[in-house]
Amino acid sequence: MIPTLRTLTRKTKLRFGKNKDLTVQKMIDLNKKLSLISAYYKLTSINFTEDILDELGITKDYRIQKPSANKEEYYNFLNNNYSYRIKDNCGGADKLKRELKPFSKSKLQAYNQGR
Repeated sequence: MIPTLRTLTRKTKLRFGKNKDLTVQKMIDLNKKLSLISAYYKLTSINFTEDILDELGITKDYRIQKPSANKEEYYNFLNNNYSYRIKDNCGGADKLKRELKPFSKSKLQAYNQGR
């Protein structure tokens, strides 16, 4: 089977994934560029027009030959263009967590007997 190549423009609906009813322009407006970048690199039959690729930050150095997928180039693109850091947990959920005291034997018996 020969894969068919879909070149998506700004008015094209995605028709795949969680955001299948949204157009490419709506995805860009909603700041969901990373999912479009992921689709470009991971799906063999999806391509974008030149202006969309430029807006997503995929320059000629990072473009791949379509129809094909290249996850290594995707990770290379993310490492060079997006900075992913593990965010420090500034006490968010841990700050709100209260310390549990161990239950006494009589309290556990009361729970077990439904009192």
